[in-house]
Amino acid sequence: MNPLPNPARRHILLALASLPLTGVARAAGPKPGEIGMLEAINQAGRQRMLSQRMAKLYAQQVRGVRASDAQALMSSSISLFDSQLDTLRRLATSRNAGDIVQTYDKLSAGWRDYRQVVSAPANPDGLLAIASLNEQVLATAHQGTLQLERLNGSSLGKLVNLAGRQRMLSQRMSKFYFFIANGMDNAEVRKGLEASRSEFIAAMQTLKRAPESADRVQSWITLAESQWVFFDEAIRSGRSKRSELDYLDNNVAVSSENILQVMDKLTELYATSS
Repeated sequence: MNPLPNPARRHILLALASLPLTGVARAAGPKPGEIGMLEAINQAGRQRMLSQRMAKLYAQQVRGVRASDAQALMSSSISLFDSQLDTLRRLATSRNAGDIVQTYDKLSAGWRDYRQVVSAPANPDGLLAIASLNEQVLATAHQGTLQLERLNGSSLGKLVNLAGRQRMLSQRMSKFYFFIANGMDNAEVRKGLEASRSEFIAAMQTLKRAPESADRVQSWITLAESQWVFFDEAIRSGRSKRSELDYLDNNVAVSSENILQVMDKLTELYATSS
């Protein structure tokens, strides 16, 4: 496949590139005690996403791609992770859910180490630490999300988890892309990228077929699919010529944030369904 899009797609991608990288991580979360179970699943799932987004943003800074934007988004992502972690720990305690309390105690411990690295100036040595720590935080955050979904026990809870996981996968794919761009190109990274891509595509079909996906939700699913075209093209484009690399790197940085914002809105719609 030609690594550069055709003129029509190039025009749309350039329009997307002009959008500010804002949105998800800069939104203020609800105060502790004000959230219900669906919102708890939403926030728990967003912790998964943030673990991958911060790894992406760190690798993006090492690569020198939209570095000032990435640094600002890193700061707000750290603040949001802190806030949501506090909310989820309070919720677990209020529900007397000992197993979930233990999970979030474990997440707090892993987050302390990860936070220290992502808070420091980005550098290649730090990226090696990120490669290990992000997976540990992701695994624990995922465990907490599944526990909250089981505690809720509803079909909507499953959809909030599934839609929320799409946010994580968008950031996970772009993380792997920037790992490769920074020379961390190995079979495990490429396998992770392809697995995440396959999981994302399959989950979109599940969301489309869900009976709870009413007309308003379907319109956001359609928008997510349109954003996916540009994001997927960016992460799968060849990296052959030096003149094309900056263009592709910028497209991944921008399109990953665009699809994240769409999927975050879609997850919110499920979380606020009655």
